[in-house]
Amino acid sequence: MGKTFKFLSLILFSFAIIISAAGDADAKKKKKKKIPKSPSYVGAVKCNGSCHDSYYQAWVKSPHGNTYNLLKPGVREKAKKRVKLDPQKDYTSTPLCLRCHTTGYRQKGGFKPAGTMHKGKDRSTKIDPEEPNLEQVGCEMCHSVAGGSQFRVVMKNTKGDFKKAETEKYGQRWDYANVCTRCHTHKKTPFKPDVHDKYKFNFEERKLKVHDKDKYWNEDNEDQKLEKLKDRTKEVSVSEKTPLVIEDFAVKKGKLLFKGKSMPYNKKKKSFNYKK
Repeated sequence: MGKTFKFLSLILFSFAIIISAAGDADAKKKKKKKIPKSPSYVGAVKCNGSCHDSYYQAWVKSPHGNTYNLLKPGVREKAKKRVKLDPQKDYTSTPLCLRCHTTGYRQKGGFKPAGTMHKGKDRSTKIDPEEPNLEQVGCEMCHSVAGGSQFRVVMKNTKGDFKKAETEKYGQRWDYANVCTRCHTHKKTPFKPDVHDKYKFNFEERKLKVHDKDKYWNEDNEDQKLEKLKDRTKEVSVSEKTPLVIEDFAVKKGKLLFKGKSMPYNKKKKSFNYKK
């Protein structure tokens, strides 16, 4: 009888350990991810898959999803000649062009052109023709101040049920009409309205070409539709009231340098700069 009791006790004890271990595993799964200490660019691929698949697929086919390709020799010849650029030149390593044809160039986590070396190692951004990423104008160029590494964690932790203010404090921006001036009407772009009428920028018209997501919904990504989108449109964020400043820069000795006071994010103070 005693042996039987000990045997049963051992089984129950083992079973309890298994249940406890399973409980710990479930707890770890449910544990929220830690938000990075500072913002950085992560690339459009991070938005693909389980989060914004239809948006990514639509973006790939959009003008923004093909901006890097325009820098290659022989591409968009007529447009280049119009603004006195050499249509046969390779601009894929030209700093002024990379600023607006890639994501996060010269910023933390951003695109690094071919030949970028650091401590003897090639740090160039890997380019996969089948899966566009930092080498094109991706999600973060429009939706973030200095990269989406932080607020994307908030989105994942809340499963999309967040307020504008919750992600805005980590650098998500909502001043979309303003952010487009980063490139489309920046004083350093050669594609100006006085060169051709097609370079007149109309935000309402252009935004329709960014990601025509509706044609990319299917059975696999139907659950990714933004259920709280309508609720958030009723909220008014800080950047909607007062837009963020737009980065200015200069190219010196072949290197693009940002002007500190023009940056929308102050790394030292960890704060955002709004237009006065």
